[in-house]
Amino acid sequence: MGQDLPIDDIIGRISKLASGLGISRNELKVYFLLLINGKMTAREISDRIGISYTKIYPVLSRLEGRGWIKRVGKKPAMFAANSLVDVWSTVKKNILESVEKIEKEVITPLSLLLSTQPSLYNIMLIPPDSVQMSFQQTLKEQSSIYYLAISFDELLTEEVIKLLEANAYKSDVKLILIKPREIPPIINFKITESMFGSGIITNRSIMLIVKSSENILYGLYSTHVYFIEIGKVYFNYLWERSGKQGNNA
Repeated sequence: MGQDLPIDDIIGRISKLASGLGISRNELKVYFLLLINGKMTAREISDRIGISYTKIYPVLSRLEGRGWIKRVGKKPAMFAANSLVDVWSTVKKNILESVEKIEKEVITPLSLLLSTQPSLYNIMLIPPDSVQMSFQQTLKEQSSIYYLAISFDELLTEEVIKLLEANAYKSDVKLILIKPREIPPIINFKITESMFGSGIITNRSIMLIVKSSENILYGLYSTHVYFIEIGKVYFNYLWERSGKQGNNA
């Protein structure tokens, strides 16, 4: 009875979506054939769906790699489909991982790069795994000022120091720290006893960074002029109150 199920109709409905995920029509045919009919040999699969015997093994190998099917028995080797629920769970997981990767590697950096109009109302929450990258990306913006207040040591990486040093030759760079640190002489910095969170201000953006009770960093990025101006006021307040232990202070 199972053999009469309309496999081609099922394939036709989902093939376009599947192709976007890198899943071929032949892979779908083989999987649903095994799902409906149970264990089969490569020869049986080849005969049933009209794929040559030499070409069926690459299809079976890809399906095994995806976790859609498994080998059962040895002589002759037979193949069986994993449950549809398990396969769909794997597909969903792969989709979510791909989306998160795109967001991390493409969307967030592009959002920072394309935020060129400071008058636009733009606020973006930066996820923990993108905070360091976004922080450095902000330092790469073209700006006449770079005001940084850093209370979390992990933000002041060697890469950040190099960017600050390069910017200091052409822009106004000011850095506030909560404890002394070896800083290149060209960077103007001061020390304060305490401050709320960390952050960076440029001509056209502001990024605020806070730490959760689990010691995880979160960021908030905006190109809104109002927030940038408020950030400057707070930074200048901290700068005036900070001690003059820093270079060139």
